[in-house]
This record gives sequence, structure tokens and C-alpha cells, in this order.
Amino acid sequence: MATIRTRQRADGSRSYTVSWRDAETKAVRSRTFHEEQRAIRLKEFLDSNGNSFTVAKQALAAVTRKVPLVQEVVAAHIEHLRKPQEGTISKYRRLLRLHIHGTTLGTRPVDMLTRADVAHWLDNLVAASRANQPTGQKLGHKSKANIHALLSAALAYAVGEEIITRNVAKGQMLADKNDAREPVYLSPDDLDMICAAVGERYRLFLLTLCKTGLRYNEATALRKRDVRISNGRATIYVTRAWKAGEGGKDEIGPPKTKKSRRTVACSLVLSEALADHLKEISPEDLIFTRPTGEYLRNSWFHKYVWGPLMDQMLEDGRLYERPWIHEIRHAHTTHLLQAGRPVHVVQARLGHEDPQTTLRIYAQMSTGDDIAAADALD
Repeated sequence: MATIRTRQRADGSRSYTVSWRDAETKAVRSRTFHEEQRAIRLKEFLDSNGNSFTVAKQALAAVTRKVPLVQEVVAAHIEHLRKPQEGTISKYRRLLRLHIHGTTLGTRPVDMLTRADVAHWLDNLVAASRANQPTGQKLGHKSKANIHALLSAALAYAVGEEIITRNVAKGQMLADKNDAREPVYLSPDDLDMICAAVGERYRLFLLTLCKTGLRYNEATALRKRDVRISNGRATIYVTRAWKAGEGGKDEIGPPKTKKSRRTVACSLVLSEALADHLKEISPEDLIFTRPTGEYLRNSWFHKYVWGPLMDQMLEDGRLYERPWIHEIRHAHTTHLLQAGRPVHVVQARLGHEDPQTTLRIYAQMSTGDDIAAADALD
């Protein structure tokens, strides 16, 4: 802790010397003031910031300056978003709360933020509770990119408001592009094998993902009333999805985009399986639940079902790479295009806003076309 020594001068006035062992240099340092209140303030800031004069000075500047803190700029940016999609505000507030608010970066005056500050922050982002990876583990590329995008957009907002002159977060994720995880391709045989390997309670759920390409949060929001069966063919009406709400509590809302509100026809095999299952539940009941009746929260399913299943299938050699559950949706896209289905049909089925999204997934995941190209040379 810092100490204050009072000294009486010959003219009767007093001086106040603050002494401390600096956290960075490990050397004993001191500052002398003519006003006792200034000495007390420095001591308080040093005590509150681990005896680091650098950090204490920044904290003092944050208090005395009128420039907003980074976390305040991000909050203001979120509040001023025009026509955000349903759930976007809650999602951004959650990212702010978990990864920016109260951090060294978040509590820095925005005009004092440097590119080095942003790089250090990005390199040290870790998973929060309820993520699909252990709490405290370094975040993956996609998660980091989402958080960085929020910060960069907020700083762009601050530039537009003439609070700062440049966006020091812009382009900072380029250094991480080589860290991006390679997508895992799942063949039709892989999907059949995964569905066969999972426990009976969740087999229909995975079969539904494989045969429809629904997003996870769309499939887990399905009720009996969202499925109509006519002449042995089931049709799914996608009108809602789970989203992160305020305080981390999940809530039901509309799907991701306007085109995500759609109807999806089911294969005859899936239709038969759904028809049998739907006989046992009421119209408002969720189709897929835990044994307790609760909905299949992504983090819960990953921890207790998907993760252990992938561990086992990797261990016994049935799979060679660990796929994300969302890659079932990518596989569905790829298999339809490989089967010659028109892009606009696949786009509508998947609920993509832009056909380029559909084609981009296909370009990343397809392997059959390259094999066909190779065989054409024989």
C-alpha cells in the first residue's frame, strides 16, 4: 500500500509525499504535493490499482476526463442501433457484459485506446460460462470475430460522433485468419452413422437436423403444432427460435432472418418417425426435450450428449475429425447441391437471406466435385 508522509516547511506550510513500491518497476517511487487532498487521491488510486502508477494514472484520467470509456461507447452503440434483428440487442449486451465491461480495455477512455490494447484483449479472450467449451479456455476464431465485430462497430460509431478520430480495432482480426478452424465435411454415411450411434432419446432430434438442415435453435423450439402431416408427408413450419435474452436467460423469438420463416418438407422416412413421436405429445409441447421436459439448451446438449458422442466416435475410429453440430446443417446444404438441386431451392429450404451464403458453404464443404474432376482425367 502507498503511504503519505507530511513535512512541515520553514515557512509554516506543509508538503505531502506519497511513496509506494511500483508494481511494474519494483522500485520505490514518490510524488510530493502541496495539497493534502491530491496526495490522498493518488494514494487511493494506487491502493485500488495494485500500486501501478501507470494504471492509477489511467484510472484517474478516466475520472477527471469527459471522454467516455470504451464500455460506455459500446453500450451507446448498442442503444443507437437502427432496426436491429430480434435478439440482436440481447446478444450484444451479453457480449458487452461478458467480454468488455469491467476489463482493462472496457474501462479505458476511448480516446486513449491503442491498437496494442485491442490486440492484447483479443489474444486473451476466454470462454464464459454456458459456452460450448470449458470456462476460461481461449475462445475460438469465430467467437473472437463476433466479439471483435461488436467492438469495431462501436468504435466506428465513436468516429462518426467525432469522439475519436480513428477506429483502432479495424482489421485487427486479420492476424487471426490462419487460426480459423477448418470445416469438417460430413458425408451422408457419416450422418447415418452419427444418428445410429446416439442414444435412442435423441436419435429423432439428430435425424431431424440431418434431414431438414434446420438450425439448432429452430429445431429445439419446434412444437407439435409446428408440424403438419398430410398423405404421409410431414411439413415443418419454422416460425420461432431460441435466443439469448436479458441476464443470460434464453427466450423464444422469431427466427434469425425474414427468410428464416419458412416451411420445410420432410423425407418420408423422417415423416414416419415424426408421426409416431407426435402421437405421444400435446399440440403446445416441445417435440425435443431433456428427460426432465426442459428444452435442449445448446450448451447442455453439447456437454452431455454431443461431446461424449463425438469423443467415443473419434476414439473408436468411426470419425477422424470432430465436427460441430452446426456442420450437420452445412452437410445438408452440400448434399442437396451435389444431388443437383437448384441453388434457389436449397437457399429457401435453409432460410439463407443470400444465395451466396449457400454457395459459400458448398465451396467450403464439397469434396465430390473435386473427385469427379480428378476422375475425368483418367
